[in-house]
Amino acid sequence: MCAQPAYRGKMRRADSGPKNARPTANSIRKMAVLFTDVVGSSKYFKAHGDLAGREMLRRHQELASLPVTEHGGAVVKVLGDSVMAYFTDPGEALKAAVKIQRRFFRHNQGKTPQEQIHVRLGLHYGEGIVEKGDIYGDVVNITAKFLPLVGGDQIAVSRELRNEVQGLPWARFEKMDVEITKDVLKKLVIYHVSWDEQADLNPAVMSVLILRPVWNLEREGFEEAWKRLLARKNSLWPRTPGQQAVLSDGTLILYLKTPAMAPGMARNALRFLKENMGRGALPFLPVQIMVDTGQFQKAGEPFVESLENTWSAVKPGEITVSPKAMKVLKAPADLAVISPREGDRIPLYRLVPREEGEGGDEVLFLYQSSMVHGAHGPCFYCGDRRHLPAECPSKQLPDSTRGLERLGYRSLETINELFFTYLNSGEAEEAGPSGGPRSTAGDEHLAQDAFLELKRVFQLRFLRALWNSNAESWNQIKVENQDGERGGLVWIGQDCIRVSNLVQAENLLANALEKLPGDFNALCAMGLLQVEQGDLKRAKRFFKHALENANIAPRKIFARLLLARAHELSGELRHAEEHVRKVLFMDSLCHEALYLDMIFKFRQGRHGEGVKRLRKLIDANRKMLISALIDPELAKFSEHIHPAIRAILDRSRADSERLFTQAAEEIGRMERFLGEDDGELKRARFNLEKIQELSKIDSYFSQLDIIYYATVIIQASQRSHEHSRRKLLRAHGKLKERHEACVRFARAYPYPSFLGSLLQDLDGVGKMVAAIREVIRSNEPETYKDAVEQAADMSGRMDRLEQKLRRLGNLKRWIGFSVDFLKKAVILEGAIILTSLLLFPVVGHYLSFLIPGMSFSPENIWVYQKGVLILGGLTGLFLAFLMSARKLGER
Repeated sequence: MCAQPAYRGKMRRADSGPKNARPTANSIRKMAVLFTDVVGSSKYFKAHGDLAGREMLRRHQELASLPVTEHGGAVVKVLGDSVMAYFTDPGEALKAAVKIQRRFFRHNQGKTPQEQIHVRLGLHYGEGIVEKGDIYGDVVNITAKFLPLVGGDQIAVSRELRNEVQGLPWARFEKMDVEITKDVLKKLVIYHVSWDEQADLNPAVMSVLILRPVWNLEREGFEEAWKRLLARKNSLWPRTPGQQAVLSDGTLILYLKTPAMAPGMARNALRFLKENMGRGALPFLPVQIMVDTGQFQKAGEPFVESLENTWSAVKPGEITVSPKAMKVLKAPADLAVISPREGDRIPLYRLVPREEGEGGDEVLFLYQSSMVHGAHGPCFYCGDRRHLPAECPSKQLPDSTRGLERLGYRSLETINELFFTYLNSGEAEEAGPSGGPRSTAGDEHLAQDAFLELKRVFQLRFLRALWNSNAESWNQIKVENQDGERGGLVWIGQDCIRVSNLVQAENLLANALEKLPGDFNALCAMGLLQVEQGDLKRAKRFFKHALENANIAPRKIFARLLLARAHELSGELRHAEEHVRKVLFMDSLCHEALYLDMIFKFRQGRHGEGVKRLRKLIDANRKMLISALIDPELAKFSEHIHPAIRAILDRSRADSERLFTQAAEEIGRMERFLGEDDGELKRARFNLEKIQELSKIDSYFSQLDIIYYATVIIQASQRSHEHSRRKLLRAHGKLKERHEACVRFARAYPYPSFLGSLLQDLDGVGKMVAAIREVIRSNEPETYKDAVEQAADMSGRMDRLEQKLRRLGNLKRWIGFSVDFLKKAVILEGAIILTSLLLFPVVGHYLSFLIPGMSFSPENIWVYQKGVLILGGLTGLFLAFLMSARKLGER
């Protein structure tokens, strides 16, 4: 860790008294001392018991302390039923006293007399001694001694204090006629105070310009520059109307009459620091600047603890103004005011040079160079210089935290805030050499998780992920869950490395290698053990043996990446690049090797090739954008990388906005040509809700997700469109076929008089079929729903028309049957009559000659003729029916 200045330290808490300004011991100063005393506290304890009495005293302390703090006083101590406080401003002391009585009056309303709390207050002004957070002297003693002379619910002040506050228009002082017996009070004159109920008791506020160095972001030269600034503060701001204070951590507080003075003074400080620091890698000055109005003194000492939660939202190197100060501050013409955005956790205004405020180039991520400052060499596991490998926090993380993935859903502003908090919370310096893996839920450790994930492939936890895997794909290793056995000496040995029990780890791993010298896991673990012991030369030998004993491609890749890391930290960059090239020869899609190759290209000055490789990596794996954004190794090349990232971000934002709009329009179209109960439409609406949620987050991953879900909606709409179009085409084809068949039948019908209005109906259907065809040709899905309904209606009309045509066809067949039957019946019956009347007698006559036994006499021939006529007639009719019926079935 870089050396810290002697004044570095934590600011005191709000309840720790006036310590943070390092007051001089036994210093004498003017002060107003305030005492409160509960009237009848002993009776209260007797009436209500000890527990209720203690609660009453706690309530008394609570009601009395807040007004003291609000008006710049300090509560020194609580003595039983009395509170002692002191102020440097007697007017604020009297305001606080009135507020205390008002608070007790409100507290007593609605309570029985036995439950009420009544207090007396006494104030005196004079010289006292402040020492180690306590006060001493006659001013304290006199106040304590005349306090019993004051009645309940009253305020009494000494003549000395009254003389200091006589200008207050709302206060009236009435001399108290009391008998004083103690010699120490013989010359004391005290007054009873009354006040107007409409009195303005707002605390006196002051304007401050606070310059707070951020030591965890420092770079070489900043400490000296800051010391020079503090040494020259009087000459830098010779017209400062108020006092100045330097806190124990180096924070400089300048008290001003008005915030209008602050911007010019802040710019003087920034200009001085830039001149004294020279050019460096940091894109900002590691100092936070805050302009505010409020109560920033406590008993005359600097008090800035009220801003403790605000600093996380103050960007280093920028002038930040609170909303209260902004109301009375007019920004200079050359500074643009950037207002807080809706939803900001802490709404603050920023004053930036006007060209920047109007959209000048801005560094996307501020803290790339700040994450690896320290006194050690780069950590093998993560590259941080703040700790040794044995103390690396990555050893306590689970196999995967998804830190980069989670960080990708945060806006650039949030990413900067997260890393600022991470670098200044002490978390970046903490190691985790013992204990179990911690939880990675929420944003509390998100910055650290993302930073440590940059080089996860070199870490002990990645070896655990690779432990039992037999997968042949490197990328599969990173996503699969390991369920195999993880016990044994080697597993215990690597766990000993995790908790930094290196001696036991070495014994266990050495025993395991004696039994099985080619154990890949043991060799890798032993190599990482040498890393933690600081012996990279031996580590490389173990990694090389691991490579020789690797039986699957992912293990060979892992061993080569470890070797590349070891060679890189040893300064053997050529060997490191060679191992990376061999990894890419084995697996050209290994993102880690591609990323390292990109870094090598930047180091070689081949910036154009590096940027091209980065773009391809981001297209293949979106997490690579977050990696390139925060990776400290790429800080030197941010002028080449950040414009490329900005272009990608702008393009994704433009695409997401365009596709979001198109997706919403497509859903509107789907609603018009699909029913409300359509499943595709419901899914599209669900995806649109996801897009609306994602659109609230201005992040790269949310933009990509919006693009994905919007594309899904558009594709679903197109599928539905095509499905509806095909459905309409099928319906149109069937209608056209049926219509044409009906038209052909009607035109060929032999009895036109029977058709009636059928031809006109068919003509109307034909026009509707043609209209549906035009809808299909127009390719406008909005019209499909009506067209489908029309097709269904036309199908019903065609059903009715076809039914009429079937009846006409049946009528035609019956007419044809009847005519054919009559024709055949006449022919057959005529033949029978002819046969029976003309041929039968002749045939009978000749048969009588040929067959003597047969007798066809004229007397009985008529009998035979009648029989032939009857039977023949019936047979003829039957034959005529059969012949006509057969043709009826054929038609």
